[in-house]
Amino acid sequence: MTTQARLLLAGLLAGLTLVGLGAAPAAASCAEPSVDFLDGSDVAFSGVVTERRTSGDDLVVTVKVDRAFKGDVRRRVDVVSRAQQEDAITADDGDRVVVFGTLVDGEVSSNGCSTIVAPGRYYREVLADLGEGTTPPAGHLRADRGLGLSYDQFRTGRAVLGVLGLAVMGFVAVRWWRARRRTT
Repeated sequence: MTTQARLLLAGLLAGLTLVGLGAAPAAASCAEPSVDFLDGSDVAFSGVVTERRTSGDDLVVTVKVDRAFKGDVRRRVDVVSRAQQEDAITADDGDRVVVFGTLVDGEVSSNGCSTIVAPGRYYREVLADLGEGTTPPAGHLRADRGLGLSYDQFRTGRAVLGVLGLAVMGFVAVRWWRARRRTT
């Protein structure tokens, strides 16, 4: 084996070793859930997840609310979370949750760090610290995610239209240049 081949083999093995020993991606880290989340939230409530659906890049979790602790909360609330994020809401249908959320354009927004899923030590502790709460009035705080395009869908559409526009302009420019060249 030549010196170059040995160096190449050693470099390849070193590279594979470094790739193999690389750190695994870190999961999202959340602060320990507590009643202190109430201070930074627009709404806080507890209830049962009745539906979980995705709409574009968003995850929408519908909660049947049994107790409201802060804010204008109805008996049903759609909670919006980013579906592709590591800290997306993990609750499934039938799970009991405590949600600390913010209002963004009239919709409740939260994530996995500020939504506590039962059973668990944090769920029981936080629920006990929040107290009795109030019964929410009838109604549904909806997240209107059925119509329109997500940002990524809109961006993709604009990119396609831009490429088509450039192709048409290029075609017209070439035809104009050829026509002009023939007349001179």
